[in-house]
Amino acid sequence: MTQRVAIVGTAPSWQMVPWTDTTLQVWSLNDAYQLKGFQRADRWYDIHPLHKFYHPTPGTALYAHQIPAGHYVRPEKHLAWLASQQIPVFLNPDYLTQHPAAATWPNAHAFPKAAVEAHFGRYFTSTPALLVAHAVIEGCRDISVYGIHLATQQEYMDQRPGFEYLLGKVLGVGKQTMTVKDGLRHYTTADGHVALPEASPVLQAGYQYGFEPRPSAQTDPIAWELHKIGVKRTRYQTALLTRPSFQPFVTVEEPTDDGKAVRRRLLCSTVHAELAQLAAEETDWKHALARIQVQVGALTCR
Repeated sequence: MTQRVAIVGTAPSWQMVPWTDTTLQVWSLNDAYQLKGFQRADRWYDIHPLHKFYHPTPGTALYAHQIPAGHYVRPEKHLAWLASQQIPVFLNPDYLTQHPAAATWPNAHAFPKAAVEAHFGRYFTSTPALLVAHAVIEGCRDISVYGIHLATQQEYMDQRPGFEYLLGKVLGVGKQTMTVKDGLRHYTTADGHVALPEASPVLQAGYQYGFEPRPSAQTDPIAWELHKIGVKRTRYQTALLTRPSFQPFVTVEEPTDDGKAVRRRLLCSTVHAELAQLAAEETDWKHALARIQVQVGALTCR
């Protein structure tokens, strides 16, 4: 039985891992081994298809649209690194079909997808959730999580609910206590224990629904102003592009707060000037939005 497991990702709190605690098994994933200072692991996981890795050119910028659909970014020598490991490496169940050379990898194992799904169903949206499930079916009820925040990109926001659901399975339905010690939040029940860095947004929020103001309420008015600017700009630009070349005037409809459009007949030079003014206003609103988002983010991670 696996007694205690630390699941380690690449968000900044990975640096809090108690590497010298030999009673703690360290499980990590994907290409986290690239982190400077990553000291050890007892297991490794990469459940993505081995023939669907995209290797960017080192030292060059990489943009999302450059990654082929269904592929995952990995270092150029990632497969060689997996092959050389002296610890168990859990891979996609079809890894031998995807990369036949992996048959010679001494410590490669197929991730027990069927067993995990038989226990928990098919609601899995991230590798960390699969690691939690694997730990649970092996009997582990004490899980620490480092470097997994699931809050920086939309993909991670999609993954976070499923991960939190699995952590809830570890804790069960009994009475829960939460204590803070050495920068970690410790959730404890009669069924299990979960530890998370205070900096991680997992299992916490910046407000309590119904009893505290929703943080995004501060940004909604700004979002509305930006929306109006976008509508105005589109209508102005359309009016300029569709007017007869000999016509010095255009007629535009401007949105208002009550939802009714106001028709204005303007000189083209005036429209150009107002477009410049809209661009300046948009910049100001975006700066205001950014300031509030920083404040809200600080509250969310308190």
